[in-house]
Order: sequence, then structure tokens, then C-alpha cells
Amino acid sequence: MDPAAAAVMVLLLCSPGDASVCKPVNTASSRVFSSLSECRTSLAEELAQAPSGRMIGRCQIVDPIVTGSLPTGYTTVIVTRGGHAARYVVPHKE
Repeated sequence: MDPAAAAVMVLLLCSPGDASVCKPVNTASSRVFSSLSECRTSLAEELAQAPSGRMIGRCQIVDPIVTGSLPTGYTTVIVTRGGHAARYVVPHKE
């Protein structure tokens, strides 16, 4: 198990005439992932489908417990050992 961590993907669509003018891409699907590697894999797929150079993106690690944005099918578990507590994000079937 990995310590509680999730990643969010941010995508920007840039103007073909002026690369300094970029706007966030609104997507209906969730942009929260259970790990940074899962986010980066999805980011590579998203950018591969975009017109060359028009879309940029980044994955950033966030604390899903603080943001309350766990991916569907995941929950947090707190494990306490010797007075130290660690939070983990784990798959969960409802």
C-alpha cells in the first residue's frame, strides 16, 4: 500500500496563434487518479489525441483526504502502529 496520495490532472488548451493564451479544458470525466503514475499514463493518452502543440497538461500529487476527492472505488484507511498513524488510499468495493 502507498501512503494516502492521489493525483489530479490539469489540461489547458492553447490558442494556435498565441501559445501564451491558454484556457482550462472542461471535461465531464473525473480528473482525479489514485496515483501519479496512473495520472501520467492518462495524461500521455490525452495529449496524444490533441492537435500538435495546442494542449498542455500536468499531473500534481494532492492529499485526497484534505480535498475530499477520492477516485470512485477508493477509500482511506488509517493504520496506527506504536503511536504513529498513517493514512492509506485503498481500493474499496461498495
